[in-house]
Amino acid sequence: MKRGIVITAISIAVALLAAGAQPAHAESSRAEPPRRLASINLCGDQLLLLLAERRQIASLSYLAADPAVSALADRVGDIPLNSGRAEEIVALQPDLVLSGTYQQRMTNGMLRRLGVAVLELPPADSLDGALAQIRSVATAIGAAEKGEALAQSLERRIAAARPSPKADRPGAFLLQPNLYASGPDSLAGHLLEQAGFRNLAAGPTARQGTFLTLEDILLARPDVLVLEEAIGEGVSLARHRLDHAALQASTQRRVSLEGRLLTCPGPGLAVAAEILAEARP
Repeated sequence: MKRGIVITAISIAVALLAAGAQPAHAESSRAEPPRRLASINLCGDQLLLLLAERRQIASLSYLAADPAVSALADRVGDIPLNSGRAEEIVALQPDLVLSGTYQQRMTNGMLRRLGVAVLELPPADSLDGALAQIRSVATAIGAAEKGEALAQSLERRIAAARPSPKADRPGAFLLQPNLYASGPDSLAGHLLEQAGFRNLAAGPTARQGTFLTLEDILLARPDVLVLEEAIGEGVSLARHRLDHAALQASTQRRVSLEGRLLTCPGPGLAVAAEILAEARP
């Protein structure tokens, strides 16, 4: 373990020397917008693709170009990709790095100690949280007007997908492979409710989400099953459970929805809301 830390430290020092950078404390505020931007986070990748000028983007995470998880994979083109290692990012000499709050915590701390400014993006768990994140990133990179336009467009489209207040709210599960249901305190689950459904996964122990059994689903008698899918997804036991004969024989409507639309703040949320609205009985 110690040997690995030493090697990482040496790699970063070499990257600093190669880039001509000197370790320093990141400034808490900037007189001008950052010119070089990098991301080591999937949602950060997509927000930069939506809000930044292409010439500003020094690098995105390798996930940005994976169509199975990134709703904007087709926009990446020749933008350099990174694997999220601190030594890679330091060598790029970015003015600001977009990162996550959990898996990248150690990397974030290392970057800050080396004088690299980091903006951490917590997972958005509601539409309000997604809109706030769009505005926050836009302000940080000097694109506040563009961010506000994107946020307002998203708000309008999702508002149009909502049913009237007096409309019936059919019950639904939003299921990932292995019968994991998104709860009401998740971004996907919140969007399900915005589109006019009752989230049947709601409960004191399922706020973010929960694993269900086939019996749980059948006994709840959902009107609609929304099944998350990934582009290029292969055959797996987890996926096979969504196609179980008991579910196929039941009478609820089944709707397929690309999971990548539900992960990050951006136009994908509006597309998902519109698909869900069309699926209401």
